[in-house]
This record gives sequence, structure tokens and C-alpha cells, in this order.
Amino acid sequence: MNNHLGFKLNKSAARTIDLLLLLANSKDYLTLNDIVEALNLPKSSAFELIQTLSYKGIIEQKDPHYKKYGLSLLTFEISSAIIRDMGIADVARPFIQELNRQTGSTVFLGIEDKGKIVYIDKAENHSIMKPTAKLGSRRYLHTTGLGKGLLCAFQDEKIVKILGEEPYPSKTPLSKTNAQEVLADANATRNRGYAIDDREDNLEMYCISSVIRNHDNEPIASLSVASLYSGMTEDKEKLIAGFVKNTALQISKKMGFTKNNLYKLF
Repeated sequence: MNNHLGFKLNKSAARTIDLLLLLANSKDYLTLNDIVEALNLPKSSAFELIQTLSYKGIIEQKDPHYKKYGLSLLTFEISSAIIRDMGIADVARPFIQELNRQTGSTVFLGIEDKGKIVYIDKAENHSIMKPTAKLGSRRYLHTTGLGKGLLCAFQDEKIVKILGEEPYPSKTPLSKTNAQEVLADANATRNRGYAIDDREDNLEMYCISSVIRNHDNEPIASLSVASLYSGMTEDKEKLIAGFVKNTALQISKKMGFTKNNLYKLF
């Protein structure tokens, strides 16, 4: 397997990574046939790969009757070790737990990677309604509250560069799909001091978020509070936004940030 980088890729390693990413991003557990079809693999090769990863404890059979497979807890342990090494998760953990207590809503922590927002931690209550984002999941920067909190902290030129070619992908009819809309929203975010996802990624959810900066004033992460749109009021938004801004600033201070406004530095 050759590529434009000028070196030979290991076919087995590449297939292993493709399978793990497929299982990680799938909403349901997958059968052997599902995997064969999605990855365009010979059935015998897919079967051997599944058996090997099952033996090593990386994936496991979740539904013996239909022979469906999913990731094991071992993959969560591996990803957790990576997240711990990032530093921000350890620093932010007690703060997002307190924010969860203050708001009664699920709080997410995320970082940008390759043009997407990656969910690296969360604090939630044991309630019936829970947002569907899983740790490790990758979402659009311009539609999610968590993504917008970070995206809007960048200069306009960088925002346009990160998002790439228009029209931008849409998740709901309310998603912003061009640079003009996104940049206008970024300007509004900077003026109010927090970002809003008003049903732009999920028609049932209303999220309030903020950037987190480090000692060099760089945007390094974001946090968001996810609430049901049906229960959101103007007073509730202001209350949650105050908690969000204060929490993001406290975490930023822990990371060496010395200013008092996370969106307007000068």
C-alpha cells in the first residue's frame, strides 16, 4: 500500500485503525457484514481482524445473538491516558464538576483537532435527559456549542481557513453554512463574552459555551453547558452564561492566563 508520502503503509495496521475509528463513530454495534461493507474488506480479512482485536481485548462482542461488535473498556482506558497527558483535563475537572452542580446540566470540555471539536471530558447528572455526545467524539466547530466557544476566539482569517470551502456542513436547518453567517456570529460572541448554539447541531438542545486560554493567551480548549431548548429562558441563559464565563476564566487562570476577558484581549 503506497501513498503520496513516499513510504509504504502497513496494510494490517491501517485496517486496524480504520476498524477502530468505524466502531468509535458508529451509533450502533456492528456485525461482520456491516464492517465488510463499510471498510470494503474481504470477509475473511475482516473476520481475522475482528478475532485478533477481540483476543487482545480491544473490541468485544456486544450482542452474541446477532454477533455485533463494539469497542471495549480497554479503549476507554487508552484514550483516558492520552487525555490525562494533555494536562487541561486534569486542571479543568474540578471546575466542570462545580459548573455541573451550579447549573444542573451536562458540562462538556473539548479541544480542537484537525478542524473538529473533540469531546475529552464531561460532568453530568443522573437524569433521564442526557446529551448524546460521547467522550472522544468529533463534531463540527461551527455547529456545536463546544466548538463555537473555541472557534469564535480565533481571528476571522483563521476561522475561514479552519472551516474551509463553503457551504459548510449543516446539522439542522439552523446551522450556519457560510463565512458571512459564521463571522457575524463570532463577532456577536466576542461582544457578549460567550457562545451560543441555538439548535444548530441538535434541534432539541441549547448550549452556552466559552473558550479557555493558556499563558500565551492562546485558545486551547472550550467548555459548554448543554440544556434543553424547551426549558431555556432569557433569565436562565444569563444565569448559566455567568457561571460559564466565570468557570472558563478560572480554568484559564490556572493555565497561566493573566487577563480578565477571554474574547477581547486588547
